Amino acid sequence: MKELTIEELTTEAMQLLPLGVDELHMILGCQLLASDKPKRVAGIISYLSAARKARQARNLYATLPSKPDRSDWEEGVELICNELRQDGVRFLDKVKPELQKGVCNEDIITLTDDINESSMQILVMIVGAILKMPPQFEAISSTLAAVLCKSGLRDFCR
Repeated sequence: MKELTIEELTTEAMQLLPLGVDELHMILGCQLLASDKPKRVAGIISYLSAARKARQARNLYATLPSKPDRSDWEEGVELICNELRQDGVRFLDKVKPELQKGVCNEDIITLTDDINESSMQILVMIVGAILKMPPQFEAISSTLAAVLCKSGLRDFCR
């Protein structure tokens, strides 16, 4: 797995800013799947695979009495998205005290009042240094930096 440079991590974080906080939590949850138990990931993939196979079976045998219900598919995807969002929220809650120690000072808070490439790069580096993530998981720092900016660092520090 290629290690990302600080410039790449910063660019990624900046590109995440237009997204909503819930979406950012889902992205964080997706990133955390890489460190989760394989059977959890397998469950998600099995569900999506079964839905795809049901659609393929319908296409192969057009006279099947009923086709898979779209609402079941949508409900399943929504459930997966909610699980991933909750994973992201739980992770943020877990690391919140550490992050608050490192980012909750007036200089950093002021830095994020008007976020740009330079201030985002500083925030990504600070978050990465606080969490001490292995290189293959450093992209999580970009997502967390985007979450902090999007949700407001001042509010996070209260």
